Amino acid sequence: MVQMISIYKEHKKDIEKFLLDNIIYNASTILTDDFLNNFFNIFKSLQTLYVTDENYQQTRAKLFRNKKDTTSLPIDRIDVFKEKNLNNGTHISSPYISISTGSTVITVIKNINGNYLVMNFELTKLLEEMDYVTHGLLFSRINKLMYATIGYGLYLLSAILILYSILTFGSYILYNTTTLIEAIFKSIVSLTLGLAIFDLGKNLLEHEVIFRDEIKKNNSSEIFIKFLISIIIALSIEALIFVFKVILSKEYSDIIYTLYLIIGVSILIASLSLFSKYTRG
Repeated sequence: MVQMISIYKEHKKDIEKFLLDNIIYNASTILTDDFLNNFFNIFKSLQTLYVTDENYQQTRAKLFRNKKDTTSLPIDRIDVFKEKNLNNGTHISSPYISISTGSTVITVIKNINGNYLVMNFELTKLLEEMDYVTHGLLFSRINKLMYATIGYGLYLLSAILILYSILTFGSYILYNTTTLIEAIFKSIVSLTLGLAIFDLGKNLLEHEVIFRDEIKKNNSSEIFIKFLISIIIALSIEALIFVFKVILSKEYSDIIYTLYLIIGVSILIASLSLFSKYTRG
Protein backbone atom coordinates (compact mmCIF):
# COMPACT_ATOMS: atom_id res chain seq x y z
CA MET A 1 0.00 0.00 0.00
CA VAL A 2 2.96 2.33 0.52
CA GLN A 3 3.59 2.17 -3.24
CA MET A 4 -0.02 3.21 -3.86
CA ILE A 5 0.32 6.19 -1.55
CA SER A 6 3.56 7.20 -3.30
CA ILE A 7 1.82 7.05 -6.69
CA TYR A 8 -1.06 9.10 -5.29
CA LYS A 9 1.29 11.78 -3.96
CA GLU A 10 3.12 11.90 -7.29
CA HIS A 11 -0.12 12.53 -9.21
CA LYS A 12 -2.02 14.29 -6.43
CA LYS A 13 -2.85 17.49 -8.36
CA ASP A 14 -4.23 15.64 -11.37
CA ILE A 15 -6.25 13.28 -9.17
CA GLU A 16 -7.74 16.12 -7.12
CA LYS A 17 -8.62 18.02 -10.30
CA PHE A 18 -10.28 14.91 -11.75
CA LEU A 19 -12.41 14.41 -8.64
CA LEU A 20 -13.42 18.03 -8.10
CA ASP A 21 -14.16 18.72 -11.77
CA ASN A 22 -16.46 15.71 -11.99
CA ILE A 23 -18.23 16.63 -8.75
CA ILE A 24 -18.71 20.27 -9.78
CA TYR A 25 -19.85 19.52 -13.33
CA ASN A 26 -22.35 16.92 -12.12
CA ALA A 27 -23.58 18.78 -9.05
CA SER A 28 -27.24 19.65 -8.61
CA THR A 29 -29.07 22.07 -6.37
CA ILE A 30 -31.33 19.22 -5.17
CA LEU A 31 -29.34 16.45 -3.49
CA THR A 32 -31.84 13.61 -3.73
CA ASP A 33 -30.84 9.97 -3.21
CA ASP A 34 -31.39 9.23 -6.91
CA PHE A 35 -29.10 12.06 -7.87
CA LEU A 36 -26.44 11.10 -5.33
CA ASN A 37 -26.50 7.46 -6.48
CA ASN A 38 -25.41 8.65 -9.92
CA PHE A 39 -22.00 9.45 -8.45
CA PHE A 40 -21.42 5.71 -8.00
CA ASN A 41 -21.73 5.38 -11.79
CA ILE A 42 -19.39 8.31 -12.39
CA PHE A 43 -16.74 7.12 -9.90
CA LYS A 44 -16.02 3.38 -9.84
CA SER A 45 -13.80 3.98 -6.80
CA LEU A 46 -16.47 5.77 -4.75
CA GLN A 47 -17.08 3.80 -1.57
CA THR A 48 -19.57 5.85 0.48
CA LEU A 49 -21.13 9.30 0.50
CA TYR A 50 -23.42 11.39 2.69
CA VAL A 51 -24.63 14.97 3.01
CA THR A 52 -24.58 17.31 6.02
CA ASP A 53 -26.10 20.72 6.54
CA GLU A 54 -24.11 23.87 7.26
CA ASN A 55 -23.97 22.88 10.96
CA TYR A 56 -22.31 19.56 10.08
CA GLN A 57 -25.39 17.51 10.96
CA GLN A 58 -26.09 14.51 8.76
CA THR A 59 -29.85 14.42 8.18
CA ARG A 60 -29.92 12.04 5.19
CA ALA A 61 -28.97 8.38 5.09
CA LYS A 62 -25.39 7.46 4.24
CA LEU A 63 -25.21 5.77 0.84
CA PHE A 64 -23.06 2.80 -0.13
CA ARG A 65 -22.63 1.40 -3.63
CA ASN A 66 -25.31 -1.24 -3.17
CA LYS A 67 -27.13 -0.25 -0.01
CA LYS A 68 -28.26 2.54 2.28
CA ASP A 69 -27.27 3.01 5.92
CA THR A 70 -30.19 2.59 8.31
CA THR A 71 -28.58 4.31 11.31
CA SER A 72 -30.88 6.68 13.16
CA LEU A 73 -30.63 10.32 12.14
CA PRO A 74 -29.52 13.03 12.69
CA ILE A 75 -25.82 12.25 13.20
CA ASP A 76 -23.35 14.85 14.44
CA ARG A 77 -20.44 14.92 11.95
CA ILE A 78 -18.57 17.83 13.46
CA ASP A 79 -15.55 15.59 14.16
CA VAL A 80 -15.18 14.99 10.42
CA PHE A 81 -14.90 18.74 9.81
CA LYS A 82 -12.88 19.60 12.91
CA GLU A 83 -9.63 21.42 12.08
CA LYS A 84 -10.29 21.01 8.35
CA ASN A 85 -9.25 23.89 6.13
CA LEU A 86 -12.33 24.18 3.90
CA ASN A 87 -10.72 26.39 1.29
CA ASN A 88 -13.58 27.62 -0.92
CA GLY A 89 -15.77 25.00 0.71
CA THR A 90 -13.48 22.18 -0.44
CA HIS A 91 -11.24 19.73 1.38
CA ILE A 92 -9.41 16.59 0.20
CA SER A 93 -7.81 14.48 2.92
CA SER A 94 -4.57 12.56 2.86
CA PRO A 95 -4.90 8.76 2.50
CA TYR A 96 -5.98 7.02 5.71
CA ILE A 97 -7.37 3.68 6.88
CA SER A 98 -11.16 3.62 7.09
CA ILE A 99 -12.45 2.14 10.35
CA SER A 100 -15.67 0.92 8.74
CA THR A 101 -14.11 -0.86 5.75
CA GLY A 102 -10.47 -1.39 6.70
CA SER A 103 -9.29 -0.12 3.30
CA THR A 104 -7.16 2.91 2.48
CA VAL A 105 -9.34 5.83 1.40
CA ILE A 106 -9.31 9.55 0.78
CA THR A 107 -12.20 11.82 1.75
CA VAL A 108 -13.45 14.64 -0.46
CA ILE A 109 -15.65 17.36 1.08
CA LYS A 110 -17.40 19.80 -1.24
CA ASN A 111 -19.82 22.60 -0.33
CA ILE A 112 -22.85 22.52 -2.62
CA ASN A 113 -25.43 25.25 -2.02
CA GLY A 114 -24.86 25.40 1.74
CA ASN A 115 -24.71 21.62 2.18
CA TYR A 116 -21.56 19.55 2.47
CA LEU A 117 -21.16 16.51 0.25
CA VAL A 118 -18.75 14.03 1.87
CA MET A 119 -17.38 11.29 -0.38
CA ASN A 120 -14.96 8.47 0.46
CA PHE A 121 -12.88 6.98 -2.35
CA GLU A 122 -10.94 3.71 -2.11
CA LEU A 123 -7.37 4.66 -3.03
CA THR A 124 -6.33 1.57 -5.01
CA LYS A 125 -9.50 1.55 -7.10
CA LEU A 126 -9.15 5.29 -7.70
CA LEU A 127 -5.62 4.81 -9.08
CA GLU A 128 -6.90 1.94 -11.22
CA GLU A 129 -9.78 4.10 -12.44
CA MET A 130 -7.34 6.78 -13.57
CA ASP A 131 -5.05 4.14 -15.09
CA TYR A 132 -2.07 4.93 -12.86
CA VAL A 133 -1.97 1.26 -11.83
CA THR A 134 -3.45 -1.87 -13.37
CA HIS A 135 -5.02 -4.58 -11.22
CA GLY A 136 -3.31 -2.97 -8.22
CA LEU A 137 -5.57 -4.55 -5.58
CA LEU A 138 -5.24 -8.06 -7.06
CA PHE A 139 -1.49 -7.62 -7.42
CA SER A 140 -1.15 -6.49 -3.80
CA ARG A 141 -3.21 -9.40 -2.47
CA ILE A 142 -1.35 -12.02 -4.53
CA ASN A 143 2.01 -10.59 -3.43
CA LYS A 144 0.97 -10.67 0.20
CA LEU A 145 -0.32 -14.25 -0.11
CA MET A 146 2.86 -15.47 -1.81
CA TYR A 147 5.18 -13.75 0.67
CA ALA A 148 3.11 -15.12 3.57
CA THR A 149 3.26 -18.66 2.13
CA ILE A 150 7.02 -18.47 1.60
CA GLY A 151 7.66 -16.80 4.96
CA TYR A 152 5.68 -19.30 7.03
CA GLY A 153 7.10 -22.13 4.92
CA LEU A 154 10.60 -20.97 5.89
CA TYR A 155 9.47 -20.92 9.53
CA LEU A 156 8.36 -24.54 9.17
CA LEU A 157 11.67 -25.62 7.59
CA SER A 158 13.56 -23.80 10.32
CA ALA A 159 11.54 -25.63 13.01
CA ILE A 160 12.26 -28.98 11.30
CA LEU A 161 16.00 -28.28 11.26
CA ILE A 162 15.98 -27.25 14.92
CA LEU A 163 14.02 -30.39 15.84
CA TYR A 164 16.49 -32.50 13.84
CA SER A 165 19.36 -30.89 15.74
CA ILE A 166 17.75 -31.71 19.10
CA LEU A 167 16.96 -35.30 18.07
CA THR A 168 20.49 -35.84 16.76
CA PHE A 169 22.09 -34.77 20.01
CA GLY A 170 19.41 -36.56 22.02
CA SER A 171 20.12 -39.83 20.18
CA TYR A 172 23.78 -39.56 21.20
CA ILE A 173 22.89 -39.02 24.86
CA LEU A 174 20.27 -41.78 25.00
CA TYR A 175 21.63 -44.40 22.60
CA ASN A 176 25.23 -43.35 21.90
CA THR A 177 24.72 -44.12 18.20
CA THR A 178 27.43 -41.70 17.00
CA THR A 179 30.56 -40.08 18.34
CA LEU A 180 30.26 -36.94 20.41
CA ILE A 181 32.05 -34.83 17.79
CA GLU A 182 29.77 -36.03 14.99
CA ALA A 183 26.66 -35.42 17.09
CA ILE A 184 27.79 -31.90 18.01
CA PHE A 185 28.84 -31.13 14.45
CA LYS A 186 25.51 -32.23 12.94
CA SER A 187 23.55 -30.41 15.65
CA ILE A 188 25.37 -27.12 15.19
CA VAL A 189 25.13 -27.29 11.39
CA SER A 190 21.38 -27.87 11.64
CA LEU A 191 20.92 -25.12 14.23
CA THR A 192 22.89 -22.49 12.32
CA LEU A 193 21.14 -23.35 9.06
CA GLY A 194 17.81 -23.23 10.89
CA LEU A 195 18.75 -19.81 12.28
CA ALA A 196 19.59 -18.45 8.82
CA ILE A 197 16.33 -19.77 7.32
CA PHE A 198 14.30 -18.46 10.28
CA ASP A 199 15.88 -15.03 9.95
CA LEU A 200 15.07 -14.89 6.24
CA GLY A 201 11.46 -15.91 6.88
CA LYS A 202 11.14 -13.35 9.70
CA ASN A 203 12.40 -10.51 7.50
CA LEU A 204 10.09 -11.47 4.64
CA LEU A 205 7.05 -11.53 6.92
CA GLU A 206 7.98 -8.31 8.73
CA HIS A 207 8.65 -6.24 5.63
CA GLU A 208 6.24 -7.72 3.08
CA VAL A 209 3.27 -9.11 5.02
CA ILE A 210 2.83 -7.80 8.56
CA PHE A 211 4.25 -4.29 8.77
CA ARG A 212 4.87 -3.60 5.07
CA ASP A 213 7.86 -1.45 5.95
CA GLU A 214 8.64 -0.11 2.49
CA ILE A 215 9.27 3.50 3.29
CA LYS A 216 13.03 3.14 2.94
CA LYS A 217 14.22 3.06 -0.65
CA ASN A 218 16.78 0.38 0.13
CA ASN A 219 14.40 -1.84 2.04
CA SER A 220 14.95 -4.89 -0.23
CA SER A 221 18.72 -4.53 0.14
CA GLU A 222 18.29 -4.36 3.94
CA ILE A 223 16.60 -7.78 3.88
CA PHE A 224 19.40 -9.17 1.69
CA ILE A 225 22.08 -7.76 4.01
CA LYS A 226 20.44 -9.26 7.10
CA PHE A 227 20.17 -12.64 5.39
CA LEU A 228 23.83 -12.54 4.31
CA ILE A 229 24.89 -11.68 7.86
CA SER A 230 23.02 -14.76 9.13
CA ILE A 231 24.75 -16.92 6.49
CA ILE A 232 28.18 -15.49 7.39
CA ILE A 233 27.61 -16.17 11.09
CA ALA A 234 26.46 -19.72 10.32
CA LEU A 235 29.47 -20.44 8.08
CA SER A 236 31.88 -18.91 10.60
CA ILE A 237 30.55 -21.16 13.37
CA GLU A 238 30.79 -24.19 11.10
CA ALA A 239 34.38 -23.30 10.14
CA LEU A 240 35.27 -23.11 13.84
CA ILE A 241 33.58 -26.43 14.55
CA PHE A 242 35.38 -28.00 11.58
CA VAL A 243 38.72 -26.85 12.98
CA PHE A 244 37.94 -28.56 16.30
CA LYS A 245 36.83 -31.69 14.47
CA VAL A 246 40.09 -31.84 12.51
CA ILE A 247 42.15 -31.32 15.66
CA LEU A 248 40.30 -33.98 17.65
CA SER A 249 40.26 -36.51 14.81
CA LYS A 250 43.91 -35.68 13.96
CA GLU A 251 43.11 -35.80 10.26
CA TYR A 252 45.21 -32.74 9.56
CA SER A 253 45.05 -33.17 5.81
CA ASP A 254 41.43 -31.97 6.01
CA ILE A 255 42.51 -28.61 7.41
CA ILE A 256 42.75 -27.32 3.82
CA TYR A 257 38.95 -27.53 3.56
CA THR A 258 38.65 -25.39 6.66
CA LEU A 259 40.95 -22.86 5.03
CA TYR A 260 38.75 -22.82 1.93
CA LEU A 261 35.70 -22.22 4.12
CA ILE A 262 37.39 -19.37 6.00
CA ILE A 263 38.51 -17.78 2.71
CA GLY A 264 34.94 -18.08 1.42
CA VAL A 265 33.58 -16.40 4.55
CA SER A 266 36.16 -13.62 4.18
CA ILE A 267 35.10 -13.03 0.58
CA LEU A 268 31.47 -12.89 1.69
CA ILE A 269 32.32 -10.32 4.38
CA ALA A 270 34.25 -8.16 1.89
CA SER A 271 31.44 -8.44 -0.68
CA LEU A 272 28.84 -7.56 1.93
CA SER A 273 30.84 -4.49 2.98
CA LEU A 274 31.04 -3.25 -0.62
CA PHE A 275 27.36 -4.02 -1.26
CA SER A 276 26.32 -2.20 1.91
CA LYS A 277 28.53 0.80 1.09
CA TYR A 278 27.20 1.35 -2.42
CA THR A 279 23.52 0.56 -1.75
CA ARG A 280 23.34 2.88 1.26
CA GLY A 281 25.20 5.64 -0.51
